[in-house]
Amino acid sequence: MRGGQPCAAEIDELADLAVQPSCPQADIPVMAHDPEELEALLAAARQPVGRCPLPRAELRVRLATSPWLRRLIPRAGAVARAEGKGAQAWERDPQERARALLAMDAIVAGTPRARETEALAREHLVEGVVKEALYWRPWRVERPDASSEECFRQALLSGRGVILSASHSGPYNMGVSAVGPWRPVVYSASGWAMTEPEFGYWGRRIAHRRSQARARGERLLHSVGSFDAILRLLEEGQAVSVFFGLPGSRATHFLGKPVMMTAGSARLATAADALILPIRTRRDAHRVHVDASTPLDPREHADMDRLHEALAAVHEDWILEFPAALEDPNRPGAWEGGATAQSWRRPDSKHERPSPAEPRAASKKVGATSRR
Repeated sequence: MRGGQPCAAEIDELADLAVQPSCPQADIPVMAHDPEELEALLAAARQPVGRCPLPRAELRVRLATSPWLRRLIPRAGAVARAEGKGAQAWERDPQERARALLAMDAIVAGTPRARETEALAREHLVEGVVKEALYWRPWRVERPDASSEECFRQALLSGRGVILSASHSGPYNMGVSAVGPWRPVVYSASGWAMTEPEFGYWGRRIAHRRSQARARGERLLHSVGSFDAILRLLEEGQAVSVFFGLPGSRATHFLGKPVMMTAGSARLATAADALILPIRTRRDAHRVHVDASTPLDPREHADMDRLHEALAAVHEDWILEFPAALEDPNRPGAWEGGATAQSWRRPDSKHERPSPAEPRAASKKVGATSRR
């Protein structure tokens, strides 16, 4: 520590304290609201996100989760350090190596990338550490390429509601940051980000999520029971972020195997006559890019099932380009052990699952993820 401040190596070491949980913005459950309740929910969602200072925490956690300290290290240097730490974890941590191998086997088995499982597992471990390093920095992305810009323009200037559909791949929290030139306001459904930040790591993660939402004009609404609210927003022509690919009751052929997943984006788009804009967030060294695909129009698909299958095909192609960037499907809040090389089955609902609102003990395991 120099001059009372930790040096780069010390900040990097402190980052081992917590490897981010991920709590997906999932498929939206249906819950009927009476008109007054629905109007209140919408009124709250339309308010800009308020200031949310980081809550207190133990000193080591404060240092590891300080955006200000993170910015003292150039982004390129921080990513290079994170890559080195991930590579070390692969060599020195048998438990993390085994977890990464299981994750990649579940993702690429049955696909043309299956023979690369071991190499992809090592890369997967590295990507998890890099994503954590990027989380605590400003969520800045590069300008989209010409093809993606045209897709953004087609969807976001169409005058119709738009569902921004991303998978949990790469630094996905940053995806909405690319929408600003066409839509100054984007709505996101979330559960964990709406909880009150409390003492410790998890509370600081919530506060940082809200701060970044405020900085980019994002509006947050609680995902639980928000189907009616999202439907209304889409009918009004708003853009809403809803993540693709979480456990559900819809059998889908995905990544070369049967996967039980949700189909909420297709259901919402069909009901609201809204476009679905598939997006993905990927990194190239220390730079983060957001790609967009051709908007999917429910008018051009026979029914909701065909629309869901078309959306799954887009995300599958993208995931197979960078399989290692996809989060472990067996993380808490996702398939929780139900994702194997043969199929991905829904977790047993009878089993108790961790709440996204619960602060989780900081883990020293480099690749241990839970809820976003």
